[in-house]
Amino acid sequence: MAFSQTTILSVLPPQYRGNQVYLSWSSSSPSGTWYQVYVNQRLAWSGTRCSAWIAIPAGPVRIDIGAVGPGEQDIDFAASLPSGPGRRVQLSWQSGTYKGSDLAGFRIYGPDSPGGAINYTQILAAITAYPTGITTSGFGLGEFGSGGFGEAASFYSWTSGPLAAGTWTFAVVPYDVAGNEGAAQTTTTMVNGPPRAPATFEGTSTRLNYAMIGFGQTGFGIGGFGLPAATLSWNPSPT
Repeated sequence: MAFSQTTILSVLPPQYRGNQVYLSWSSSSPSGTWYQVYVNQRLAWSGTRCSAWIAIPAGPVRIDIGAVGPGEQDIDFAASLPSGPGRRVQLSWQSGTYKGSDLAGFRIYGPDSPGGAINYTQILAAITAYPTGITTSGFGLGEFGSGGFGEAASFYSWTSGPLAAGTWTFAVVPYDVAGNEGAAQTTTTMVNGPPRAPATFEGTSTRLNYAMIGFGQTGFGIGGFGLPAATLSWNPSPT
């Protein structure tokens, strides 16, 4: 059977307690079915209940809930999980002293919001070229043909934090030992993450408002006979 979410009918809002979260769901699978819960694509729980307390790391997390066949409860199906939205961007590049003998490191810049221009007044990250003070650009220390003659390129990478959905442009800017910056290398990528939380109402920290409507004020069949109904309102998510 492997991991399947076809019988998961609904998942209730999570309840948090410290670094744990209580998850509960409904399923059309028969009683005794085994379920698995994955946190950030790692198997975190298996059992036959439709509820579980799960330890979660700090920050946004991805949770997958599904059913598995008998005897499969301890098998890791992470590789076959449905693809989810990517909320982070990873930049990778090559450089070294062949670009300048006084290379000290790199600064990462980006926009304040998706679709915006790069903000060169706010450094997102600073990466030291040679953290241990050992230059790794000598002949034979890198891939053949990378860098200049007798100097190999070193490999660098940086991963962003969770980002809102939209188009993001980043710049990698080298700087020397005096702090002077060189030419920027830019790249643009699309993030298909979930929308941000709804914007707060002006002058408050409230994101959701409700109004109770009494008997006789609602449409037929709304709220049940003689029972009030509630209307909810919220603002669009910030872009």
